[in-house]
Amino acid sequence: MRKWLFFVLLCGCAGHQMMTMQSFADVPIGASESEIVSTSGQPDTIRKMKDGTVEYEYVERIKAADRDIETRFYIFVLKDNKVTAKKIRQASPSPATFDSFEMQTTKRE
Repeated sequence: MRKWLFFVLLCGCAGHQMMTMQSFADVPIGASESEIVSTSGQPDTIRKMKDGTVEYEYVERIKAADRDIETRFYIFVLKDNKVTAKKIRQASPSPATFDSFEMQTTKRE
């Protein structure tokens, strides 16, 4: 039974890639769109900008227990199907809405 459960969990994760700070850093300027997608998977958002560039955005959610404590947005700017720039935006919950004691003592349902 344990082998079957392990197999199901493994299959559920297969093909799912998550962007991290390291995998973001590993994508060089000049990489093609197909290289990004083959190494990082499909982006969470694709934006076509007025200046002709395209932004591929990947989201990484850093968790503690079952709560997001930080969110990072990794953005690749592409022009003519090549990465011309890379950006990172970071968001953390407001200190007023983030209660570490509650996070440690309560369980979300």
